[in-house]
Amino acid sequence: MANEYTVSSGAPLEDVVQTAYSRATELAFQPNLYFAQFTQGKKWDVRRGDPMPGDTVTFTIYDNLSPATSELSDEYSDITRVPMAETQKSIALKEYGNVVTLTNKLRVTSFDSIDLAAARVVGHNMASSIDLIARAAYDAQVAADYVTYAGGGTVGDVGATDLITAELVRKIYNKLERNNVPKLDGGFYVAVLHPDVIFDLRNEGYGTAANAGTWRAPREYAAPEAIFNGEVGEFEGFRIVSSSNARIQAGAGSGSTDVYSSYFLGYQGIAYAEGMKPDIRITGPFDNLGRTLNVGWYALAGFGELRPEALHKLFSASSLA
Repeated sequence: MANEYTVSSGAPLEDVVQTAYSRATELAFQPNLYFAQFTQGKKWDVRRGDPMPGDTVTFTIYDNLSPATSELSDEYSDITRVPMAETQKSIALKEYGNVVTLTNKLRVTSFDSIDLAAARVVGHNMASSIDLIARAAYDAQVAADYVTYAGGGTVGDVGATDLITAELVRKIYNKLERNNVPKLDGGFYVAVLHPDVIFDLRNEGYGTAANAGTWRAPREYAAPEAIFNGEVGEFEGFRIVSSSNARIQAGAGSGSTDVYSSYFLGYQGIAYAEGMKPDIRITGPFDNLGRTLNVGWYALAGFGELRPEALHKLFSASSLA
């Protein structure tokens, strides 16, 4: 039997039947935001006055003294003085930001809470942008001493079968240790890997003992409050962090293979200089009738290499590319 309340085309009540929109709107999925959390930060010295775009923040690194292994000559002879030495790294403060403009008509007539949506969209954009700005500092150093290729000696040599392995991870751990790079909190180094690369690392030797490494869940080695954002476990001395923001060079490898960058770091690999902390700003209205409002974010900050020996990169393919 037909539904007696169905309104067909041309029926007298068809104008009262309207398309309904859910007010529970959702944002697009966002990438993991984790590169900035491992930088060593320093704020602009406010005693020098208000920060100006293009100014710099200086990090001072004191060199170690050479080991003194010789016996002192006798109790009456004075010891030879040695000078202290230092190295300075300067990080430029740069302006970053983005903004959307809302009209009064849009804010009044929108079926959704457009003010809240704009704040959420801009906030996600701020976090994602800052993380990619930080990642650019990770990507900048490509000297041979700080890079490993899963295949060959250049990005162009990486082929489709040149995947990350436990052996490569162990070799990179050795490179950091033999350069005396201090570990981060908890006595481990950190590795930031793309989820595709983590899959290959977990999948290596699956079902066999061949060349497989040892994984531990975060709860086994760290207190909950000390777990890093995105941390998935510990592997061969590295606390592994998953980030879809890890760089992929599409088609850059042999046979147009996508090449993934993986980042292995210790203490003070990357510096973060802060003049004005990234934050959300609401400005306006500036038009004559007060019909527009701006929602945006702004930062005066910078990222850069601090100790190159504390950051090592691996270029590999992925079976999921």
